[in-house]
Formats: sequence, C-alpha cells, structure tokens
Amino acid sequence: MNKWCLLVLFLLFVPLSAFADNERGGGSAQNLGWVAIGTGIIAMVPIFATHKIKKYVVAMAGGISTTETTSTYKSILNLHIILNSAAYVAGMAHGLFLMRHLDVISLSLAITMTVMMASGILLKYTQSRNLKLFSKLLHGQTILIVLLAALICLHIITRF
Repeated sequence: MNKWCLLVLFLLFVPLSAFADNERGGGSAQNLGWVAIGTGIIAMVPIFATHKIKKYVVAMAGGISTTETTSTYKSILNLHIILNSAAYVAGMAHGLFLMRHLDVISLSLAITMTVMMASGILLKYTQSRNLKLFSKLLHGQTILIVLLAALICLHIITRF
C-alpha cells in the first residue's frame, strides 16, 4: 500500500480522538466539534503562511517566483486537503450525533462547510478549465470564509 494512502487513512481517524475522553465536558459528540474546529484551524495556518510568503518572495524578486516556494506548495496543499477532510468528517459526525438539537445556525454551518469542501474537491480534481475557474472563485471567496468563521462562533456561543 502506498505511504500516502496510509497517511490519508490515518488522518481520517483523527476524529476518533474525541472518544478518548468522553467523561468530561459533555461527551464525545461535543468533543468531535472541538476536534473539527482545531483540525480546521491547523489546516488553514500552513496554507495562509504559504500564500503570504509567496507574495513576499514574488514582491522582493521583482515578480519572479522561486522554485523553492512552488515546490513546497504541493505538499502543503495536500496537507491542507487531508486535514480539512478530517475536520469535515469530524464536524459532520458531530452534527449527526446532535441532530436532535438542529437549529438554523447549525444547518447553515453544515451547508457552508459542504460548499467549501465540494468547491475544494472540484478545484483539486477537475480538468475542465471553466469548472476549475468557478471552483477557484467560490473556494477563495473571503466572504465565504468569514461566514464560516462567524457561523462557527455563533454555533459555539448559542450552545453555552
């Protein structure tokens, strides 16, 4: 089996860590929500840092991108995809376990997460130029990212 397949399989089991300590803090369903949030944040930090570093290098090099920044980008993007997939699985499992407490904020959060995940998958695996452009525009929308963060905050606030 390929080592990348094992890594993906291992990282998709990240949500299982929520079941390790189910005696405090409201049970495993609540812990899955925290695992989803933490994994999502960890997934975003390297991709944001890479974009900022790349912009800085391009600005300092007079518009010429270096090989070092483009060669590491693919591995950072793969890490981003794997961690966000694990966060998505944990978030959806959290939502399924707490389906009886469904409200408008939770439903909006699930829809926004699904749109972001679907656009990311399309962006990575589509070959059509038009579909790739649409996915890039949708996935990179700042308003969608702010909406996701706001919905997560509202979801947490309304639960306490």
